[in-house]
Parts: sequence; structure tokens; C-alpha cells
Amino acid sequence: MGTVKIRYIGLVQNVVGNRQEELSLHTDTTVRQLLMMLVEKHGIHFRLSVLRTSGELRPTVTIHVGNRDIKELEGLDTPLVPDSEMTVIITGHPDPGG
Repeated sequence: MGTVKIRYIGLVQNVVGNRQEELSLHTDTTVRQLLMMLVEKHGIHFRLSVLRTSGELRPTVTIHVGNRDIKELEGLDTPLVPDSEMTVIITGHPDPGG
């Protein structure tokens, strides 16, 4: 068990109402699982801002774990270690195509 610090940059700040937060997580949590926790916490507007209906990231969203884009790692299946930092960046409005 540990914590992850989540930073929000761009339009996502409007959805969550914060620039950052910390959540407790289990040692085997992935980015995808953490995003689902955030959807439960912040609701449908967070989900629509970050994820397509297929569950994949929207093109306007970039996620970093530490200083690395998850595209360079294991994508949404990137494991999070205790005391890691994740940054969610939204650079534009979600496309309506879901």
C-alpha cells in the first residue's frame, strides 16, 4: 500500500477542481485502474474528458508517470509504484466522437 500524487494540467483542472491530489493505492495498481478510481471520484465529466468510450485515452490527453509519457512505458497498463507521481495533461477539448 502506498500513495500516488496526481497532478492535473490544462482543462482537466476545471473538471476535478484541483491542480493536484493524492490517493492511496495497492502496489499492483496500473494507470488504467487509477483512472477508473478517478472516474469514480470525479464522475462522468472526468471520464468523458480523459477516455474514449472504448476505454482508451483521448488524443488530447497525455499521461506521465514520473517524467515519462506512458506511451514510452506500458501505456494504460503501466504499473504504479508506491509514492509515484502521475500527471494528467489535457491540451484541448475532447472530440465529440467518443
